[in-house]
Amino acid sequence: MPSLSFSKDKRLLKASEFQQVFDLNTCKVSHPKLLILAKLNETKVSRLGLVIGKKNIPTAVGRNHIKRMVRETFRSMDFPEALDVIFLARKGVDKLDRKEMNLLLQQSWCRLRDRCESPKRNNA
Repeated sequence: MPSLSFSKDKRLLKASEFQQVFDLNTCKVSHPKLLILAKLNETKVSRLGLVIGKKNIPTAVGRNHIKRMVRETFRSMDFPEALDVIFLARKGVDKLDRKEMNLLLQQSWCRLRDRCESPKRNNA
C-alpha cells in the first residue's frame, strides 16, 4: 500500500523541475477540465506539481479544495515507475461535485499509468 504522506520529496518544488516536465513530458492525459503532464524521473518516488490558476478557479476555497483532492488521489495511486507529474486545472473543474471530481481524477491517474507503461512494453 502506498504511503499517504506528502512530504517535500514527493513534490515538485523548483521552477526548473516544473520546466523539465513541461519541456520533456512523455505522457499526457487531457480532459476539458484538466491536463496532466508526466515524465520519468531518476528518483525512487513519484512527485507531483500543481498548477491551479486564479484565472481558472477564482476563489481560494475552490483552489484549495482542488489541491486537496488531487493530492489525496495522487497519494493513493501506485505508479510502476517513478514519475514527475504536473496537474493543470482548467476552467470549470471547480464546478464538479466531490464524487465526479474523485472519479475523474481516478480515471485520469489510471490513464496516465497505462500511457507511461505502454512505450516500455513496446520496446521490450
